[in-house]
Amino acid sequence: MDKLLSKRRDRVGLASEVLLILVALLFLYPILYLVLASFKEPGQFYDPLAWPNSFYLGHYEKAFAKVNVMSGFMNTFAISAGSIALIIIVSSMAGYIIARMPHKFFQLLFYFFISGMVIPLQTGMIPIFKMGVALHLIDTRSFMILLYTAGAIPMATFMYAGFTKSVPREIEESASLDGYGRFRTYWLIIFPLLLPATGTLIMLNIYGIWNDLFGPLLYLKDPAKMTLMAQVVQFKANNQSIDYGPIFALCVMATLPLIILFFFTQKYMMRGLIMGSVKG
Repeated sequence: MDKLLSKRRDRVGLASEVLLILVALLFLYPILYLVLASFKEPGQFYDPLAWPNSFYLGHYEKAFAKVNVMSGFMNTFAISAGSIALIIIVSSMAGYIIARMPHKFFQLLFYFFISGMVIPLQTGMIPIFKMGVALHLIDTRSFMILLYTAGAIPMATFMYAGFTKSVPREIEESASLDGYGRFRTYWLIIFPLLLPATGTLIMLNIYGIWNDLFGPLLYLKDPAKMTLMAQVVQFKANNQSIDYGPIFALCVMATLPLIILFFFTQKYMMRGLIMGSVKG
């Protein structure tokens, strides 16, 4: 009887694995097609099932000739890195104080942060644009960094507050006896313990910031400050003939850094999600 049950479980497990592999291939195929199509010759480009006869680099050469790819990459990297750094610094300290201070003011502050998660982005576009014009921040990378930071602070503060509650207070008391102040205790002792939350936060926000198209098109005017995704759209809009080869090449160059980042940081993201579900 036990052998029959074990055989059934093995069959069910095998069937589940096969099904998951097929689903994974279904999701991975668009990425594979994107990469392969960027290396296809023009005559072979519109055949979705054909593999490239050779690594044709003409699409990449045309993309580099018509688009300042390095400028777009540096703008995207600067905005993304600045936003992530500011989100981590502000949200981690806010979450720490909210989790450690029992005063009602900080609890109200916590709910104030959480309320920002339910406000639709579209409702603030016109006020944000007017504010940027009044502060002379329109068409600046700094304004984009501030916008992304403000949009991510509610969720990030919620995450850091939950993770901070899982850190024993005895650690801070021991540090206080050793002469550590609150600021030094936080950055040297508490913050390193929050690295799973930080890794999860980075992965949850970097994709939205890096791939954002609407924000740069709305708040940036100077072509020298455009991000990669905005450059892809402008390339298609500025060329009368629809040539998807260079567009695919630009998409590959814009996507490749995120794929590499995911491969190196996926374990930290999963660890943070698991710890958050257990301890949060």
